[in-house]
Amino acid sequence: MNTSIKKLVSQFLCTIFALGLVPALYINSEFDRVEAQHTLNIKQSSQNQIEYSFHELAVIVEQISNSVPSIADSQTLLRAINEPSTIHKETLQDLWVMLARGQKYYSQLRYLDIEGNEVFRVNYKDGKAIVVPDNELQNKSSRDYYKALQELKIGEVSSRGIDLEVENGEIVRPLIPALRIMTPVAENNRIIGYFIANLNMLEIYKRLHYQIGASSAVPIILNKTGHIIMGPDPTESFGHVIESRSEQTYAKSYPELWTAIQDKTSSSYFDGKNWYFHSDISPKIKQFEGPIYMVLHIENQQFNSQYQRENHAIFVQIVTLTILISMISAGFVLWNQNHKKNSIESQLAKAAMNGMSALVITDRNNRIIKVNQEFTRVSGYDLEDVKGRQPSMFASGRYNQEFYIKMWSIIKKQGMWEGEVVNRRKDGSLITEILRIQTIKDSKDVIQFYVASFVDISKHKELENKLRNLSEKDALAGCWNRRKFDLELRDECSRVNRYPTREQSCLAILDIDHFKRINDRFGHDYGDRVIQTVAQVLQRECRETDFVARIGGEEFGVVLPHTTTEEAEYVLNRLRIAVSLELDNIVTVSAGITNLTSDPALNYKCADLALYEAKAAGRDSVCLFLDSEMSEIA
Repeated sequence: MNTSIKKLVSQFLCTIFALGLVPALYINSEFDRVEAQHTLNIKQSSQNQIEYSFHELAVIVEQISNSVPSIADSQTLLRAINEPSTIHKETLQDLWVMLARGQKYYSQLRYLDIEGNEVFRVNYKDGKAIVVPDNELQNKSSRDYYKALQELKIGEVSSRGIDLEVENGEIVRPLIPALRIMTPVAENNRIIGYFIANLNMLEIYKRLHYQIGASSAVPIILNKTGHIIMGPDPTESFGHVIESRSEQTYAKSYPELWTAIQDKTSSSYFDGKNWYFHSDISPKIKQFEGPIYMVLHIENQQFNSQYQRENHAIFVQIVTLTILISMISAGFVLWNQNHKKNSIESQLAKAAMNGMSALVITDRNNRIIKVNQEFTRVSGYDLEDVKGRQPSMFASGRYNQEFYIKMWSIIKKQGMWEGEVVNRRKDGSLITEILRIQTIKDSKDVIQFYVASFVDISKHKELENKLRNLSEKDALAGCWNRRKFDLELRDECSRVNRYPTREQSCLAILDIDHFKRINDRFGHDYGDRVIQTVAQVLQRECRETDFVARIGGEEFGVVLPHTTTEEAEYVLNRLRIAVSLELDNIVTVSAGITNLTSDPALNYKCADLALYEAKAAGRDSVCLFLDSEMSEIA
């Protein structure tokens, strides 16, 4: 081989190495990114499941625990105890049957006298509520929970943790895990008996179902010894009380996982094939005797299809880049040996190699001249759709002119800008991007091209928004909560303060009239449904620009932007009438209105005074109290 051929081969190999170094680093980082994203997807999805399941479990148990004292203190129960006539007993039994059918979580509702004898009892199973006849009622004084009952004081609510249903000393088959919520029944400051509600944890467990990717998963709940309390297969549950299953524990089946659970050093564990996510839920659910662990088992292959597709795409890039770099290197060695290494064409090639996945290249006048395939895949636009046009065609409309002026000023000064933006795809949907714009200059430092590269983070932002909404939504009413309301009120006050002569907005506070009477008469479950109905009516009947939130027990707040006080009175009277009609005139609301100023605390106080006037005027009315009137009563 002569010297010239050796030189050409040497130049060819050196060029391949030089051009291939950055893409090689990029490919390596892509493999790391895909691996990290694969793990992150599993962790995020599983964390969502754990949070969803725990939230559902905590809300249901807490709501029912809070309702138990109301049932125990009901006049219907006291009348049936003190005057055990047929009509009083049937009234109580009908009420409990209706309660069991409505909730579907109760397996037993019982009243025990001071001696431990069952006096009244309703069983609920398979969608049927059955009143237990007197001759089948039992004495429970020998049960361990009866001793705990005797230690309770008036008004106290207790639970004995999750255990199996037992009848006449025998475990009920099929197995029914239950949580007993217990409280004394008192009259004239004297305990006369005890009310016990057994929660069917299998019914509650069904609510913990959650979809992960293409598969579904339900967490397993373990006790402190590692026995399964509840799981997808009820026959595996309660090994600590079923002798034949006493050895079936996570401590023995999964010793390393069990060690990780008890160490509490991490909320996740990977055994090389499958993921396990765990959390001790007993500190946050006081009704459980802890520790109680929630464990989610995720098979790794549930997420492998996306992982394999992304790896395949990287291998395609490797082959494509190898061919491309070889061709460029051969052309460089044979025909462009004297070409300047810092030419504009070379910079463009490096920028294309070194940029993010989706690329848009524009000329000095910011007219699009080139896009890559990833840009077409993400945005839906082909080169023919965008060539010769400016990138402003992708604008979502979320940013004002000041934002773009500032962005281009930075690009001109620093030669590069990077940030998060929201643009619009060809089909009109929005895409959230991490966008990077850099300039390509010639030897005279004059800008010749702009290279924009971006990564689609829409799914990540969607998950962030979902979690944010979960923290800002009221679990019972389904509308915004007090935390979100305070932020919205503060922002609207700031806007009114910024444009005092152009903007008028109002604040309204609504309160359900005689809500305590509603709870006392119909029960807290009905009261909860009233709150949900009022929230639904307010959200349905309010205008698109109005903001509705539950800010207290039976109080709702409404922010009305771009609204005068006269318009606000009209809107609130319409809402008041809509609520009354929706609930058949059984439930009414009162409302107070004030104009918004720069002081949220003053606005809230004025609206509260207006609400007080509405209630003092007989309720079911709307009153107005302006901020200017505050100085008159100060």
